[in-house]
Amino acid sequence: MTPSKKSDGSTNLFTIKRLYTRNDRTKTRSMAQPKAETPDEVLVVAAILGDFDAFDVLVRRYRAAVIRTAQSIVAANDAEDVAQDALLLAFKALPSIDDPAKFAAWLMIITRHRALRFVKQAGKRQRNQMPLDTVLLEQVGALTEPLVHQQETSDALMQALDTLPDDYALALRLHFLDEVPQKRIAAFLDVPLSTVKWRVFRGKQLLREAFERTEALDTIWTET
Repeated sequence: MTPSKKSDGSTNLFTIKRLYTRNDRTKTRSMAQPKAETPDEVLVVAAILGDFDAFDVLVRRYRAAVIRTAQSIVAANDAEDVAQDALLLAFKALPSIDDPAKFAAWLMIITRHRALRFVKQAGKRQRNQMPLDTVLLEQVGALTEPLVHQQETSDALMQALDTLPDDYALALRLHFLDEVPQKRIAAFLDVPLSTVKWRVFRGKQLLREAFERTEALDTIWTET
């Protein structure tokens, strides 16, 4: 039993180290590579004109945030279905968007609406799939790709994140697990970048405290 406890402790320490060092590595990569990122509004206009590749880029940028938002409203095993439904609807509704530069915040509103609608319908999955939906699923690969965090996240980290306030936990999950840049998190949540930076900073402090409490409880449990 003792080796198991040691293994859990080292896993926690490794996770904390990974959390605190990834941001530095990300900064190093961004300094080394030239910035040639296409703005959301340009991609939105291209997608409205029928460019599936442009929409694929938008999906890759925000799909993780869409799924995280859905997870906060529906059961975890339904979140990806709701997210896919929201993204399909977003593509079809693109011509109605008032400000393409606010695409991310607009997408978040659609996601919440679809998730709440799913709950109201008591989880009914019956949906008439339109021909355009089939085309999108074939042409936009990002709609069906598995998320990396589902394969890499440790149980210890997930349990610690679950103890944090929702705003802080979401910022940490998106930034560190899903590797979403802070400016995109801010765009999706429609909050200032400074707010996201504070949530990440304070969230890391709270997460470290959560790990320390877990270690203390493990020690007490072992001694008794």
